[in-house]
Amino acid sequence: MAGAVFWTLPGIEKMNLEAGRAERRVVEIVNQPITHLPRSGPVSVFAPGWFHPGATTPDFNNVDVRSTQELTYEGHVTSDLNPTEMFIGSELEFNAMTKYFYTDRTLPKKRLSNSEMVEINGLYRVIGGDEQAVLMRWLAIIGSAVVGLCLGVTLLLLFRTGDWRQVDRPQIDEIDA
Repeated sequence: MAGAVFWTLPGIEKMNLEAGRAERRVVEIVNQPITHLPRSGPVSVFAPGWFHPGATTPDFNNVDVRSTQELTYEGHVTSDLNPTEMFIGSELEFNAMTKYFYTDRTLPKKRLSNSEMVEINGLYRVIGGDEQAVLMRWLAIIGSAVVGLCLGVTLLLLFRTGDWRQVDRPQIDEIDA
């Protein structure tokens, strides 16, 4: 049992590090800088703020962020959060499946290229695969602990009751017959 724990824990740590690297890379891609311009002329104003509160956790194993990209911004746009600035709508996007990784919700997000979205999909698969593998390893540890506990209790009960001495052994007379 101890061997299973010592075998499993380093693997869990490795997977957590791998998923952490993938998440940091997604954050880098999703939160790229955008063009800020001083506000002038007609602009579309988004309020309240750029995004509604909350974010859906993506189904890392299955989602395709290319299919959830929304290109709703046209012309120059701003928000009640940025009244003195405007942004170029054609450079922006909203994506419900990347919103989970938005770090600054006071600014709109840069439109991602197809290759960036393909990279995010790959990173999502790493995150999802690692989550499943870590769960399976924890279940293996828990299962090993339960089996070890049951064996220990069984042995303890056998030794306390003395039943271990009463194992049926063939008598020498029975063997000769």
